[in-house]
Amino acid sequence: MSLYAITGPKRNALLMSVAFSLLLLLSRFIHTGSLQYAFLLWNLFLAWVPCHITLLMQSYGAVRWSLLVWWGAFGAWLVFLPNAPYILTDLYHLPEGGAPRWFDLILILSFAWNGLILGFISIRQMQVMCVERFPQWPVRLFVLPVMLLCGWGVYIGRYLRWNSWDLLVAPVPLLRETGAMLLHPLQYAHAWGFSICLGLFMHIIYNLKKG
Repeated sequence: MSLYAITGPKRNALLMSVAFSLLLLLSRFIHTGSLQYAFLLWNLFLAWVPCHITLLMQSYGAVRWSLLVWWGAFGAWLVFLPNAPYILTDLYHLPEGGAPRWFDLILILSFAWNGLILGFISIRQMQVMCVERFPQWPVRLFVLPVMLLCGWGVYIGRYLRWNSWDLLVAPVPLLRETGAMLLHPLQYAHAWGFSICLGLFMHIIYNLKKG
């Protein structure tokens, strides 16, 4: 059975995984009296967004939508998708202290794992819909470009500090900054290195887990 079907045992396993992360976070709050890692709740919520988009698209028969509506929904999904693996970069916060480092490591990894799984579920759902919507396209090539774009999106969020919704509320400065990366790639070699490495890493995990 595919990992990406959110039904039966798989759904229960996902809910248990999320519950485990929440329990770890609650334990940390109680132990330290600090809300230091409360941002993980928000990041996990954002990781759910692309999954909800694909679930809604499936529920409302997106394969029969007009191309304009389809690409609008696809664009919204692609913009929010990097929020799923973004939690991996929260490992940067490990040296902050307040609790045993091993505990914080497991805490952040558990949230990051849930984010990855939600992202992979959403990518799989979108891939299936693309196959149905565009049967003449080589959709088998869909995943790698999406993963690379996702890696770029994580870089934009972690290092440039832009959010998904900034494309609507502050499009000009966002496009100016990201456009500079495209126009002068050699000046942003570290950015492309990060984006490509993370994208390939996600692609490898996705292919290992989808069977």
